[in-house]
Amino acid sequence: MTGSGPPDLPPASPSTSSSATPPVTNRKAIVSVVYGVCAFAVIYVVPLGGLVLGVPAITSGVHARREIAAARGAQSGDLLAFCGLTIGAGAIVTVVLSWLVPLL
Repeated sequence: MTGSGPPDLPPASPSTSSSATPPVTNRKAIVSVVYGVCAFAVIYVVPLGGLVLGVPAITSGVHARREIAAARGAQSGDLLAFCGLTIGAGAIVTVVLSWLVPLL
């Protein structure tokens, strides 16, 4: 031990495998869930807003699932994309049913 400097640390070992990193979550899958949740939240204020936000939730969910399948394991988030797609479709169905029920 010499001086007041920090102790010597062993050199960092380089990564031996590039597959050790987890797959990246697809951004469109996250966008799909966010739009879907916002679509349901907006239904109670402005029903047309639920319809407007439900469409991008569905389309971004479909695109995300296609990109994830094409990436062959390099991307994750298929369940997120499916949930966003389902929530967006549920918001649209809820809006349409709310308009049809008074007509019955």
